[in-house]
Amino acid sequence: MTEPTTPTDSDPKPRSRVRAIIQVIGFALSIGALGWAISAALSPNNREQLSKLLDATPAQILTMVALSCASVGVNGLIFWTLIRPIKPLRATDVISVNAIATLLAYLPFKLSLIVRVAIHHKRDKVPVLTIGAWMGAVGITMLAVLGPMTLVSLWRKDVDTLWWVSMIIAVSCCATIAILISKSLEGERGIDRLARLPLVGRAAATEWYRRSHDGFTMVAHTPTSVSACVLRMIDVALFAGRFVGAAWILGLPIGWSDALLLGSGYFLIGVFSPFGALGTREAGTIGIAALLGVSQAATNTDSGAVPIEVAVVFITGVEAVVNIGCAGFGVAWLRADRMVRKLTRDRDPR
Repeated sequence: MTEPTTPTDSDPKPRSRVRAIIQVIGFALSIGALGWAISAALSPNNREQLSKLLDATPAQILTMVALSCASVGVNGLIFWTLIRPIKPLRATDVISVNAIATLLAYLPFKLSLIVRVAIHHKRDKVPVLTIGAWMGAVGITMLAVLGPMTLVSLWRKDVDTLWWVSMIIAVSCCATIAILISKSLEGERGIDRLARLPLVGRAAATEWYRRSHDGFTMVAHTPTSVSACVLRMIDVALFAGRFVGAAWILGLPIGWSDALLLGSGYFLIGVFSPFGALGTREAGTIGIAALLGVSQAATNTDSGAVPIEVAVVFITGVEAVVNIGCAGFGVAWLRADRMVRKLTRDRDPR
């Protein structure tokens, strides 16, 4: 008679339960943060800004919708551009997958990443480890742009001629460094070089490492990396444009320098939030506005209103509507019903 097994430290099931509980708690806190942001935005103190929002013209609303829609497309093009040196895919397919993943990014459990990997692996036959390298290449080019842009914005405090010159030089330097390092590490030559390192030697000889090594090939391809960086700068400008647009509608003193910092923070919090973008991004952006003094500049001293909260919630609301529409297009374009039926048949033993 065998003894009943008990969970041990090496048993993955208790760990998965703990992770799931943490994700649920984190998501609940994120929803609470979103509720706080919405309640603050709808407070009586912000009545003036809410009335301006209700009086927004169709042209103003359409501008905000267009900026959000363009951001989904540009992000999709970044993914499409970076995978081309390894496995060329149709731009419309990658943009559609990105639209679905963008909507799912609101939710916890990294559903956005899981769905992105599943579709590209099952539908486009991209190896899972290559997809991991692809995500890494996206991250490298993102940091090569957002890092210098943020530092220059914090230094200059204004988008003037010197800001543009400094930003272009800084981004160009970071992108060049990333490309040169990747060129020295790409392909078999790069694997051989890494194999000589004491801590990487064994891993460099395995097949999984060779697959994940494709990220260096993507970044090393100069036209690809330059295109990805330019597209990322356009994407940052679109995020900043949303804050400038919201300020235009609400009558807030938010210039392009503050908008770039707020837009970058809004984007990065959504990317790195472990519990989904919803709630954490809004609360985090309001906190960034307070740290930068944007809230104080926009505060109505008579009523105590802080209309930056109205702007952030408004931006999220428009984005959510756009993302639902774009994700619907993505599902229709990719014929997700066929994919679901195929997966069901594959799992059904009969």
